[in-house]
Amino acid sequence: MNLSFKTELESYEWLLIEHLEAMLRALRKMKPEHWDWTPDQAAPSARTAAVHAWQWLMCDRQHINEPDARKHTNVLEAPDDTDEFCRLFEEEIENWRHLLRNMDPATLDEERRQFGGDRVQLNVRFFVLHMIQNVIYKHGQLTIAFFALGYDGTEPYSAPFPNDIYDEVRAGWASS
Repeated sequence: MNLSFKTELESYEWLLIEHLEAMLRALRKMKPEHWDWTPDQAAPSARTAAVHAWQWLMCDRQHINEPDARKHTNVLEAPDDTDEFCRLFEEEIENWRHLLRNMDPATLDEERRQFGGDRVQLNVRFFVLHMIQNVIYKHGQLTIAFFALGYDGTEPYSAPFPNDIYDEVRAGWASS
């Protein structure tokens, strides 16, 4: 695997698509009855996190592709069927992969207005970064539900802190 990026767009694509594909893998592992589970009334369910990410992906893609928000259509409503939702989510991942791979670097500087009108002036780079930020946030929310429901094991979570890794590597160096 080569993670040496040559362009800003390659970096954006890798970061966004990696998180989206990880979300999709997690969603496909979840039983349909767990999609609406939440550890607390104030916390989002897996469905809420996934639909929120998916709908904003469609919305921001429209802003990038068509600067005039009056020409935008409402984004799709999510189907109740989890398999159908995952299929549509995967389609949107491919839409973004295609968008980023075929975007000219100069396009990132083109100006846009979110939802038109006199709102703050933005550029395409903002919309790409907004999606990266939003998807990482939603992926984190989904991960909490995924762990809480036991899809990633039932033992207490053990974070891979850097000093533990350094200690392990140093131990390996000492024995060689």
